[in-house]
Amino acid sequence: MKKTIASLLVMFLFTASLFGCSGSSTSSGNSPRETSPSEAASVDSAAAKEGATTADSGEKVDISGMELNVLIAYHEDVARRQAETFEQMTGCKVNFLRLPTGEAITKLIAEKDNPTVTLLAGGTVDGHQNLKTQGILTNGYTSANEEYIPEQYRDPEGYFKTLYIETVSIGVNTERWEDEFADSGVPMPTTLEELLNPIFEGEIIMPDPTTSGTGYTIISSILASMDEEAGWEFLEALNKQIGQYTSSGYTPGEKTGLGEYLICINFFADQLIVSNAGYPVQSNVFEGAGWCTVPVSIVKGAEDDPALQQYIDFLLSKEGMDILVELAPVVAVREDVILPKNGKRLDELPLNLEYDAVEAGKVKTETVEKFSAMVG
Repeated sequence: MKKTIASLLVMFLFTASLFGCSGSSTSSGNSPRETSPSEAASVDSAAAKEGATTADSGEKVDISGMELNVLIAYHEDVARRQAETFEQMTGCKVNFLRLPTGEAITKLIAEKDNPTVTLLAGGTVDGHQNLKTQGILTNGYTSANEEYIPEQYRDPEGYFKTLYIETVSIGVNTERWEDEFADSGVPMPTTLEELLNPIFEGEIIMPDPTTSGTGYTIISSILASMDEEAGWEFLEALNKQIGQYTSSGYTPGEKTGLGEYLICINFFADQLIVSNAGYPVQSNVFEGAGWCTVPVSIVKGAEDDPALQQYIDFLLSKEGMDILVELAPVVAVREDVILPKNGKRLDELPLNLEYDAVEAGKVKTETVEKFSAMVG
């Protein structure tokens, strides 16, 4: 049965308060939080094994009392936990600003000559490639933890350092499907082509490629899986089915979970956040799905900051990535990291391995302009 409006409002408020990922926000890493025994052990392990940057003398640099200002493009609850944990480890406070990928890239470009942050963590790799091309990033620091990143997911020039993999998925609200579509004789969609069925017109929601890295991954991977003419013909047909484009990659899964839309196209991990919270979203990572790496990069000029170096070490450590996977069930590139709840291992995802998100990033401006003209 459809939920009542009141129920939807309650769920929406609960979801917004839990994840806080629909828009931009600022926070500092010094808010009080109890530390469980397991977290305390994790902090001790990180400090002893992987969280240290050494000075020329070989001793760990004391960064207690220092502060970092960082830009984050993944979920706010992840950024907050990482900031709090790092401050407990080192005494260094981390202030973070959370923005969607497109807005984060725009901010860093605008601040090129006078940056207010030292790194960008999260956001699709095409955005980092854009910043690299414009001379905003540096490869001046190499973390010892980069050895845990599989070679195929590394930037050969060392500008961005991969944290995890995102993959495109189709999500369906199963309660609405049973109530409204199960008797239609139409199978639940599991491929992109099935989304073009006229019965789904106006019932599909996806991120806007002009503002969302998720959205750009969707359209660029579709174009890469077909020849150019066929790819644009498909996107034009899909556009007629879309009820809403959103500025954030997470929002389509959220609105589908609430029943506002039947179907979402966005990243698998964002759909898992919604379904793991109890909402009726069934995900399908289709054969040949688009995907991208999600890295952390250093803003030029910050590479010699010992606090920044230690924070990079922490983000690339098992402890830092375990936080990512626990709170935002992504697929980390480190093989020793915990598995996402109800998620999959990297080798279980049916990805289109011929798709190159970095190469797609090099033609993003032209592709997005053509898409905007098509949508109108």
